[in-house]
Amino acid sequence: MQDSSRCRVCGLDQFPDLPWGESGEEPSHSICVCCGVEFGYEDDGLENCLLIRRHWVEVNRCKWFAPKHRPTDWDMAAQIRGIPRAYKSDDDDERLIQAYLQAGEPPPQGLAALSAVERPDR
Repeated sequence: MQDSSRCRVCGLDQFPDLPWGESGEEPSHSICVCCGVEFGYEDDGLENCLLIRRHWVEVNRCKWFAPKHRPTDWDMAAQIRGIPRAYKSDDDDERLIQAYLQAGEPPPQGLAALSAVERPDR
């Protein structure tokens, strides 16, 4: 049942919520805090999931939709590898993981960047 709590696009575990209900047929229409996909609207088939995943990794560089929910020990590769089997593309997913890891973490932006700035002593 682990697959039923994972986002079909990015693999984030949504537990205790079930993005597509217990049957896997009734979407919740909630939004994944990681990749921003709406369950039942954008993740309704393998091809859509693959296209959105590629865009999320290659263009958005795995930017979190709701950055405050991103764990400090987030592991992109483990999360992608946790995508439900029916929505995976092992070769493409591994290529995306390697490309992301080789490019490195994108620099923080917006409010997240403020914590990286040293404040002068007063």
